[in-house]
Amino acid sequence: MKRLLFVLLASLSTVLLFGQHETLFSKSRVIGGFGGPLMEFGDVKGELSTSVGGGGGVIIDNFFIGAYGLGSVRNLRYNINNEDFKMDLAHGGLWMGYAPQTFKLIHPYTSLRLGWGFAEIRNDPFQAGDPFYSSHSSGDAVFVLTPEVGVELNLTRFFRIAGSVGYRWVNDVDQLEDFGNKDFRSVTGQLTLRFGWFGRKSAGQRIDNIDG
Repeated sequence: MKRLLFVLLASLSTVLLFGQHETLFSKSRVIGGFGGPLMEFGDVKGELSTSVGGGGGVIIDNFFIGAYGLGSVRNLRYNINNEDFKMDLAHGGLWMGYAPQTFKLIHPYTSLRLGWGFAEIRNDPFQAGDPFYSSHSSGDAVFVLTPEVGVELNLTRFFRIAGSVGYRWVNDVDQLEDFGNKDFRSVTGQLTLRFGWFGRKSAGQRIDNIDG
């Protein structure tokens, strides 16, 4: 979890520096920014995995670019060579997306997360019931790419929630006993909450949201 918080804070600091500029490209406008929590549900070697974290970014017309961090919160348990192990996965990095027609109550939402992180397996000596049972663990740096597509709902002018389906593609796993890249690759479901300023409506355009 400490690794996750460090990656998230460092990445968001970079995003805030970008947010000080009015434009990133000659014909693009920075119209707002957002931040909020993320939840991801997937599969790791046949077990349901749940990850939570957060992210944020700057909004450039219908696009956004920022940073994210995610870490597993549900203890994944596996038996390797008759020994019980727990698995943790944390990663963070670049987050970019596209949400057209955001003035409509429900509109398309898609994003891509590209990050680096750490996967770790460790045994639990207290589970073994032997006071002389030694604790040991192993870890590996990983690369994670997660595209997603879904829909977003405008709850208020400053709060939006998106539900999406994606795929978590993991690479560089070669140091974990009995685990490989394919064990971390999975179809995923995401829940994204975005709080922030999403720009002003254009002339003749009404921004729909549930609270009117």
